[in-house]
Amino acid sequence: MSLKDDLFRRSKSAYPLQFHHRILYSDMDAFRHVNNGATGRYFEEGRADLNMRIFGESCMTDPPGGLQLLFARVEIEYLRQAHYPGSVEVCTGLARIGSSSYVQAQAAFQGGHCFALAEAVMVKAVDGRPVPLTKAERSAMAVLMLMSPDSTHPGEPQGNL
Repeated sequence: MSLKDDLFRRSKSAYPLQFHHRILYSDMDAFRHVNNGATGRYFEEGRADLNMRIFGESCMTDPPGGLQLLFARVEIEYLRQAHYPGSVEVCTGLARIGSSSYVQAQAAFQGGHCFALAEAVMVKAVDGRPVPLTKAERSAMAVLMLMSPDSTHPGEPQGNL
């Protein structure tokens, strides 16, 4: 199933984390569209924010003890064009949690319309080898799960994942 087939993923209310970013002149292509590289950077910033909430700020700046957060897969689907000038709202949450891996789900919006969806499979590793997520990390992740369409409680996992 394609990311865009899950209509719930196009809803800001599905995601526990959001941030706004001004689109820079250098983010656009010759047609005043936000280029694909810029969209990838917006999603990267959302992933970094989520990772720091789970593993602490040092995981992104000075990882302790050989800690690595490795990409196993990254996917971006573009649904429509975004334009300069303007701003982007990036929404991020967790779709699944495994024993040493987790799936980050993201959406980017401009003017209230979803223009891109992303999903990244991340693996916690030490010195290049997967290691289990700790109980504390799993607790931090629990409140960052995508929210159910009928939930009013942040962090309540979406039922069909």
